[in-house]
Amino acid sequence: DKVILKAFISTLSAIVLLFAFMFSVLALAFPSTMMQLSYDFGRDKTSIRYAQRAYDWFDDTYYMAYAMEVAIGSDNQEMIEKCGEIVVEDEEYFTQYCADKQATMSDEVMMNYEDYLYGKIAVAKYEQGKKEEAVNYAFDTLKGGFPYDNAVMAVLYAALDDQATFDMIKGKMETQLANLSEGKEKAYCD
Repeated sequence: DKVILKAFISTLSAIVLLFAFMFSVLALAFPSTMMQLSYDFGRDKTSIRYAQRAYDWFDDTYYMAYAMEVAIGSDNQEMIEKCGEIVVEDEEYFTQYCADKQATMSDEVMMNYEDYLYGKIAVAKYEQGKKEEAVNYAFDTLKGGFPYDNAVMAVLYAALDDQATFDMIKGKMETQLANLSEGKEKAYCD
């Protein structure tokens, strides 16, 4: 019986050590694989960390977009801002990424995916106490128009109980309204 027990314990120990070694190698050498595994196991913060490491290694914005989506899903405001700004800075990737996401959305959704992401980043700034920066960022994303459900509206909804920020947004919206030509966007802004 002792021989069988020793063989069982040594085999079990070897299996545990091999799994530990395997996960160590994956963690060190394959951050993109670990990013997905971590997410599958519900470890959002770990998944974001591995996505950032993969981005640092491969300089591929895909990994930051992945981290941004995980951060949005877990309501991690700091990572939404950090990862989102990196994704937005890569204009070519950002344009294609938003077009791909928009294509998968229902035709009943009136919001543009690009405006959705801008709104998430602006609200993340606001939620971290960067109120003026959030408002300025939101207005910078408008590019001279005022599309439906834009970043300004996202920050406005987040700041409904914050009179100072609400007044700042209202003042900038009045300026924006004066610069818009007649049409749907002007009516929406009004």
